[in-house]
Amino acid sequence: MIISTRAFPVSGTQDLGLVYGASCLSVNIVKDTRETLRNLTGGELKSYTEMMNKSIEAAKSRMIENAEALKADGIYAVSIATPQISGGAAEIIIYGTAFKFAD
Repeated sequence: MIISTRAFPVSGTQDLGLVYGASCLSVNIVKDTRETLRNLTGGELKSYTEMMNKSIEAAKSRMIENAEALKADGIYAVSIATPQISGGAAEIIIYGTAFKFAD
């Protein structure tokens, strides 16, 4: 269970700590060049959109794996960050707080 709210009722839950997933993908040189040219004329940069979607899904899966390793019941206060490491790459970090329902 992933909850994007910033606050979660503390009654009946135990925070297990921060969990995150990161992903950094890039397109090949041909697609990068094509999208650079398309950027000059306008329109959707479809290769970049696809790259971002794949990167988000990979980062989310890694965050969930980290929460499962803690035996969490869910994650709340989920956020997505997109730091810039290099041009032509999709850098995604997804993080949140893992929690467990009280027994």
